[in-house]
Amino acid sequence: MYRSRNFYARVRGDRALFTNPATKGGSERSSYSVPTRQALQGIVDSIYHKPTITNVVTEVKVINQIQTELQGVRALLHDYSADLSFVSYLSDVEYLVKFHFIWNENREDLMQDRLPNKHEAIMERSIRKGGRRTIFLGTSECFGLVDEISQEEYENTPSYYDGVIIDLGIMFHSFAYPKDETTPLKSYFTKTVIDNGVIKFK
Repeated sequence: MYRSRNFYARVRGDRALFTNPATKGGSERSSYSVPTRQALQGIVDSIYHKPTITNVVTEVKVINQIQTELQGVRALLHDYSADLSFVSYLSDVEYLVKFHFIWNENREDLMQDRLPNKHEAIMERSIRKGGRRTIFLGTSECFGLVDEISQEEYENTPSYYDGVIIDLGIMFHSFAYPKDETTPLKSYFTKTVIDNGVIKFK
């Protein structure tokens, strides 16, 4: 199976909200401490994506200290009255993302578009220009910026969590989207560990 070379990108923003599913039932949402693989997949897809390819995020490096901030939000109720709820955001976030792409095996009709040099060059240009679409850090109110970095920068940039191992427990990992009408949508959860600032995704 074809696998592209690795790409590296810096993603940063003033705030982020990678919502913990356990807090989605009520109006008061709370963020995970780090981005999920599915959220990073969405960020990478916003940089460059076509039906011909499938982007695969393998690692993320957490650069800044994990900090949260509470913000009050007016929630509109079913009877058109308003209620005050609180949302817990991550603040001043910066991540270095390592990813590659493979061919989308479900689109045999696009085999003529499986041109490695073409898509690698477009991906490189898209990272350099900050992405083809708007970058959101979890939700639409959290805007992000993307910068191009090299492999050396990815490996040598210091993290606030260098030299420590933090077990974040079981976290949401990703969705397995159905390929036909008979297959259900599946959610995957996995043990997530920050090791020297880096999370390696299964």
